[in-house]
Amino acid sequence: MRILVIEDETRMARVIARVLEEERFDVDVRHDGVSGLDAALTGAYDAIVLDRMLPGRDGLEVLRELRREKIATPVPRSNRSGMAGG
Repeated sequence: MRILVIEDETRMARVIARVLEEERFDVDVRHDGVSGLDAALTGAYDAIVLDRMLPGRDGLEVLRELRREKIATPVPRSNRSGMAGG
């Protein structure tokens, strides 16, 4: 299974990728919305882990564009917040 992680925080992207790789997933990481969208449009992914706040294009814009292009790859939702207690 191949997963795309689009996350601008390098440490968080590394942690997510490491956990997925330990579970034997193939993982590609992009650190901004523009390169993430390009990867999602040109690659065959089984799932996309997508941060909401990204440089270039935010996560919602990326998701909207994927759906406009008829890319139906699952994008699980996260309630992760940068705020303590959030």
